[in-house]
Amino acid sequence: MANEVQIYFNSYDLNDNGIVVDSLKISESKSVKLFNIPKSDGSIAEECKRSSLTITVMGTIIGTGYDDLRTNLDGFKAKLYNGIQKFTTDDDRYVYGQLKSFSADFVNMIFLKWSASFIVHYPFWLSNTLSSDERTPTSGVGYTINNGGNAPTRVKVTVTAPAGDIDNACQIENTTKGELFKYKGVITAAESLVVNNRVDQDDLTVENNGDDDHTNYEGDFLTLDPGDNTIEYTGTAGATVKLEYRDAWY
Repeated sequence: MANEVQIYFNSYDLNDNGIVVDSLKISESKSVKLFNIPKSDGSIAEECKRSSLTITVMGTIIGTGYDDLRTNLDGFKAKLYNGIQKFTTDDDRYVYGQLKSFSADFVNMIFLKWSASFIVHYPFWLSNTLSSDERTPTSGVGYTINNGGNAPTRVKVTVTAPAGDIDNACQIENTTKGELFKYKGVITAAESLVVNNRVDQDDLTVENNGDDDHTNYEGDFLTLDPGDNTIEYTGTAGATVKLEYRDAWY
């Protein structure tokens, strides 16, 4: 549970240095594609997906005089114009966003009102705590992994070979979602295959012992639904499977 309000952009407190946050608005939308039905009323709609979020924060800045007000404003804007950064409203969850627009309304020479809008390209709030499950599963036997949020979340999978190689015998499936991937290469003894669905990076990657190996990979990059998910490993006995993810919320 969140027990502390923290309106931060990166490590910068938006309630600091003469700056006060008065309000915060989060706008959500879904992208809908409609296809008209020829010679008929109505249309066909694809199942729509969640679009980016817009977070608008409004507040005030005060100074002891005009020079101090301007100094505070300059420092504030320098922190906001800083690319894509972690944005938090409490100590439990975060999103990554960047400044989209900013305005300043000078009420007088020691006081102004400001508004800053941030665009969030991945529209889910993520837990500050990285969850990790590492085990040596029995081939073909499912086990439970829990996403404690209310939205789907991405997964990073690491498969480490036992004393013998894994040769064309590795499959990981989320049977709850009907997602799976197969790896048809060789994972040498004690080395690892890492399939990363953008958990700690922006790219989808498949690496065997640190080298790209999309060639031997087929299938999905795994996600977890909210609540319990059944994960099933099929392959060489003795392999270690590690799943890393963050609980996610709409």
